[in-house]
Amino acid sequence: MLKNYLKIAWRNINRSKSYAFINIAGLGIGMAASILILIWVQFELSVDRFHENSDRVYAVWRNAEMQGEIFSWDYTPAPYAPALIDQFPEVEEVARITEWDPQLLTVGENSFYEESTFTEPGFFRMFSFEAIEGDPAQALEDPESVILTESVAKKLFGEESAMGKTVTVEKQLDLEVKAIIKDLPENTNFPFTTFFSIKKLDQLGWLGDYWGNNSLRTFAMLREGSSLASFNEKFNGFTAKNSEYDDISDFLFPFEDLHLYSKFENGQSVGGKIELIRMFGIVSVLVLFIAGINFVNLSTAQSDRRAKEVGIRKISGAGKGMLIGQFLAESTLIAIAAYLFAIVLVSLSFPWFRDLIGQDFANPFTQPFFWGASLIYVLLIGVLAGSYPAFLMSAYRPAIALKTKMDSRRGFGVKPREVLVVFQFAVVVILISSVWIVRDQMNFVQNRDLGLNKDNLIFHPITQSIRNNKEALRNELLALPAVNSVSYTFSPLTEIYSDTNEMKWQGKDADFKPSISRMGTDANLVETAGMELIAGRDIDIYTYASDSLSVLINETTAKIMGFDDPIGQIIQDDEYEFTVVGVVKDFIMDSPFDEVKPIVVIGPERDLNFIHIRISEGENLQQALASMESIFGKFNPDAPFEYRFVDEQHAKKFRAQQRTALLTSIFTGIAVVISCMGLFGLATFIAERRKKEISVRKVMGATVSSLVALISTEFTRLVIISVVIGIPVTWYFMSDWLNTFAYRTDLRWTIFIWTGSLTLIIALLTVSSQAIKAALVNPAKTLKSE
Repeated sequence: MLKNYLKIAWRNINRSKSYAFINIAGLGIGMAASILILIWVQFELSVDRFHENSDRVYAVWRNAEMQGEIFSWDYTPAPYAPALIDQFPEVEEVARITEWDPQLLTVGENSFYEESTFTEPGFFRMFSFEAIEGDPAQALEDPESVILTESVAKKLFGEESAMGKTVTVEKQLDLEVKAIIKDLPENTNFPFTTFFSIKKLDQLGWLGDYWGNNSLRTFAMLREGSSLASFNEKFNGFTAKNSEYDDISDFLFPFEDLHLYSKFENGQSVGGKIELIRMFGIVSVLVLFIAGINFVNLSTAQSDRRAKEVGIRKISGAGKGMLIGQFLAESTLIAIAAYLFAIVLVSLSFPWFRDLIGQDFANPFTQPFFWGASLIYVLLIGVLAGSYPAFLMSAYRPAIALKTKMDSRRGFGVKPREVLVVFQFAVVVILISSVWIVRDQMNFVQNRDLGLNKDNLIFHPITQSIRNNKEALRNELLALPAVNSVSYTFSPLTEIYSDTNEMKWQGKDADFKPSISRMGTDANLVETAGMELIAGRDIDIYTYASDSLSVLINETTAKIMGFDDPIGQIIQDDEYEFTVVGVVKDFIMDSPFDEVKPIVVIGPERDLNFIHIRISEGENLQQALASMESIFGKFNPDAPFEYRFVDEQHAKKFRAQQRTALLTSIFTGIAVVISCMGLFGLATFIAERRKKEISVRKVMGATVSSLVALISTEFTRLVIISVVIGIPVTWYFMSDWLNTFAYRTDLRWTIFIWTGSLTLIIALLTVSSQAIKAALVNPAKTLKSE
């Protein structure tokens, strides 16, 4: 029976090649899109869930109320973890990690920067990273040890064994390689390639027991059978109990959920990356559904042609089940052909898609699970796409089925086919307008005034060699014609490394604790960064020795502190008192999507970790960099010239939104193509079915334009309904999306006018080609048999 089903199905498909092509191509494109998204979704859902004990591992988070809102963060002070494991018997392991800039590793003349962290033995007892040589947990008991990943060990030592060898860190610390681990997998949020013992930091006096310095992330593993809810009830007042900060509450958050649900509002997790995954998961399903609609519409549109076949087979004794089986066999055969086409598309686009997402996915074709899931996937799509046509046509009664015309109209005179076309194009309207709005928001933020001139500006990390010769290096750089100005800073101009709510100033309300960001510099920051000085002067410790205790503030800081005349005001931070010497226009260092933050730029009381160099306008960039490289080589020997451009680092902040915009554009294009393919097929079929009517109208004097309008009107009406439905839906959801940004554009009504017009034009162009073809047919050829 199955063989007979497939044979008849093949004959029917072969008889209607154009419809089969539209179905196979449409379903194939939809399948390819959904497969790529499902590969990405599966990867994102697997991030940091492969650890053996991941269900018992938690990240420490903390809450504090600031200006009427609860602010959440996941950084802790150095004494936090030891107190945690000491005071709670439910805690089996703890681990602290630092998130530093890449550290310079040197072996002989071989030097390069690597992503590094200081951590402790509990890290490797919690997380399942495979050791190649040595015991990583045991190695971290020794402050003089270093753990390398396999690729870093090969970069440093080639094919020689790295175990027991010495690696010099930042030209200061000589550490022994005591373990080598496999490179961390792509599906982890830990970016590290080198691990040092946190005991070394303690040994160097960089940890201390101060509870006000939140610079470490802490993870805890609870013992088997421990209840998270019960533990968090007891843990809530941990910081208040151990320090003077009685306004901070503590809680553990599941490590498995950290990647997808790390967005907090008012102390509660409200989502995160899961929102993006859900959005594209829904979009991929909609694209596949649109392709399925084509199959349903084209199948039901041919119901007239196949009605007599159904009637004759029923009279010949075929039961409803046999007919359903026949139609489902056809839809499954089309689904299989579409899937083979989809596999070709996926294999061709997979490298590009991997680069677009920025993740090195494993090739799905090498995984048995993929092919097992594919079988279920194809059968499911075949059955779902073919179910409605199968049950519809198998239900025809022979007496009605053998009549010359069939009508699928139901209920209130609405054809299911029309409803599906309206749904198709409503989705197209939603996607087109959404792409427009996403790009509007992107352009709005990218054109935002940063208060900085990011062009022709580079920065370079400071090593100990540079630190020992800071002024000499600065002077030699300034002597170059290509260098306009130089400034040492605490952090890059693209990131904020420190903030506090403990600053004090005259007239401050004791209950008012705004979060204020810190920056640091030695001199010439205003000129180097391209800031606009509003009042006072720049910090310059080379001209004014007292400027080590001076500060620059931005406009927002002056407003928050209530300074009418900021110059000369005193700001207390920790045990230091700083004098305001200048006010600059608001500038943005971190996220360009957020509101402007209050920033205090402090003289070099804090460590200065970077040097910023502004290259003069019109200079040859390559020659300027080569000149600077030779000077850095003099003061920073045997270390690479690891500069970065500020504008490039700033551009990286838009990558996630750019990917979202590009993916949405691609899926919109796919949805438009599939919808137009279906509309083209329907228009072709309707023109064919009405060719005698069209010929009679031509004989009676109808013009070509009136006939084209006659055929096109039916589809135009449906598309207009789609626009009317799609616009309010887009307005509702995209308003919510825009509200997630502190700095955002407004929804423009012109977007929806352009979207509606574009959708209507696309539909008319698709239909009109067939309408014009039908209207130009010679009536004599059509009516010769009448």
